[in-house]
Amino acid sequence: MRAHTTLWQIARLEWRILRRERSVVAVLALFAILLVIAAWTGGREAAHLRAAQERSRAEFNARMAAHHHVVETLDTTAPLQAEDPRDPVWMGQVGAETIAILPPAPLAPIALGQRALLPQSVRVSTSVHLTAARETDSPMSGPTRLATGTFDPSFLFVVLLPLVVIALSYELLAGERERGTLAMLLSQPITQRSLVLGKALARAVLVSLVTLLSGLIGLWLAGADLSAPSAWLHVLWYALLLVAWAFIWFTAAVAVNSRGGNSASNALALIGIWLVVVVVIPGLSAVAVDSVYPAPSAIELISEAREAAQEIESELNDVTGRHDDTNKRADYGERVVAIQNRLAARSAPVLDELRERRSERRHFMERLQYISPAIVVARALEDIAGADAARHAEFEAQVEAYHKTLRAFFSERIVRRAKLTADDLDQLPTMTFKNAPESALAGRMAIRLLLLTSLALLLLGLARPGLSSIGRLTR
Repeated sequence: MRAHTTLWQIARLEWRILRRERSVVAVLALFAILLVIAAWTGGREAAHLRAAQERSRAEFNARMAAHHHVVETLDTTAPLQAEDPRDPVWMGQVGAETIAILPPAPLAPIALGQRALLPQSVRVSTSVHLTAARETDSPMSGPTRLATGTFDPSFLFVVLLPLVVIALSYELLAGERERGTLAMLLSQPITQRSLVLGKALARAVLVSLVTLLSGLIGLWLAGADLSAPSAWLHVLWYALLLVAWAFIWFTAAVAVNSRGGNSASNALALIGIWLVVVVVIPGLSAVAVDSVYPAPSAIELISEAREAAQEIESELNDVTGRHDDTNKRADYGERVVAIQNRLAARSAPVLDELRERRSERRHFMERLQYISPAIVVARALEDIAGADAARHAEFEAQVEAYHKTLRAFFSERIVRRAKLTADDLDQLPTMTFKNAPESALAGRMAIRLLLLTSLALLLLGLARPGLSSIGRLTR
């Protein structure tokens, strides 16, 4: 008795056949070209943001160098003048206004994510900010861009990669039957299960190799910072995620082919699954988030905060007056600090409510991601690209802590009625964003990959009864 042909032998034979199929080569070549273009587009967005942040940082450094020069050359006994860098009140509010920056992650070109919606650079001073002052050099996206999404690798992987897999696998067995070759194949020492799994494995390996290779080329062309610490660990998560996502769709194709339908019905079934998983469920989840946790109106809440603190703001304006006024009261600095503290205390409850509502909305969205693997993959790509909402929430928390540190730095000198010196300017607090530990990303990615792998295995389990019915699909 002849030994059965193994799955690996079938996969190797199918691999040779696929390399000669012009339609397969054309589909994969088009997808690879689109992926490289998408990565280049994402890289341009990240490069523009990085350049804008560098300009902001250079402007701040030049401004502080000029202040430093003035402080060193002025007579220390001379009275304070307008816009005097020795004046801690003016410096805290205007002169030493700093830029808090959320730098793009090493693999930023993968996904634009929340970078199109949330500020990546914020101006910070000792004034009580009722809203974050977005850095004017940061790139902005128009309403059409926000509505249609960005052409970046994340879009291609979530939306188009499943269609590529469907195009290559909808007729795994139906095509053999319709061409009249399935009965002949099954008359050989080959099992129906080995035949379909071998054909699917060859296609999965081919698609995965093309996707990973073109994805890495795209990252290189996009200028991804692969020399950064842990960058290649992120590349590993990136590769594992894409392979897992592709295998889900190949196992879905195997499950659909195991039902015994013709090529047209298989294609319709897979396109229907794609619509539900990639389009319908994500759309409904967005509706659910907006229904359960409506997006808080920052303008409305800030107006409430201003109303609550209107009297105090008016008092603060009367005290500070104009910066070119040289006849201020001797204790005006202490009065400014006291009034700012009252303003912060009055507006804090409203601003805390705004942050709480945003946090609730974000956590609800994180829980909803698990209702569709497409949402899981999209969120994971944003996470790897450092463009997720959680990273920005951490940025806001660090900006708030830095704001308190900066106010304390100037308030201490204002209360002492001390003029700023060159040493004080050298000690001016600065902020460098601290990323979350890599173990946090590893934990999230492990959960997502486990979920995707489990779903792929479940689909294979559903296909097993049909694949075990020898010869059934020859009819």
